[in-house]
Amino acid sequence: MIRQISVFIQNEEGHLAKVLKILADNDINIRSLTIAETADFGIMRLILQDTEKGLTVLKANKIMANETMVLAVEIPDLPGGMSSFIHLLTESKINIEYAYSFLPKNTSNAVVIFKVNDADKENAVEILKQAEHIHLLDRNTLLMK
Repeated sequence: MIRQISVFIQNEEGHLAKVLKILADNDINIRSLTIAETADFGIMRLILQDTEKGLTVLKANKIMANETMVLAVEIPDLPGGMSSFIHLLTESKINIEYAYSFLPKNTSNAVVIFKVNDADKENAVEILKQAEHIHLLDRNTLLMK
């Protein structure tokens, strides 16, 4: 399981810059970032090099943030790589609530961060551990990518 920070920010000029500056000023490296937005607010999801420190400094600066446990897999960065991974979970009736990806600098594979329902996590982990060409990542392995 991977610790992800979700930050709730107003969809107004300067709010994203404020959050990023807080992390930068505290020497916290962002490994992955995605933002989903609505008209009024955004949800920024972060994988940080130092999750605990990041959560602490954000909350100390009155930034609404919480932690969510997510899964991460490394898949081939080829046409159909994502499809085969999703297909395995779909066959087992496991729904993905959200996902985002990044291309690490030291591999030709892609990393996908995703969230499934808490009741499905153990089943998803078992399925992915047995899958060919898909590597389930733990926190340490992910941060080395």
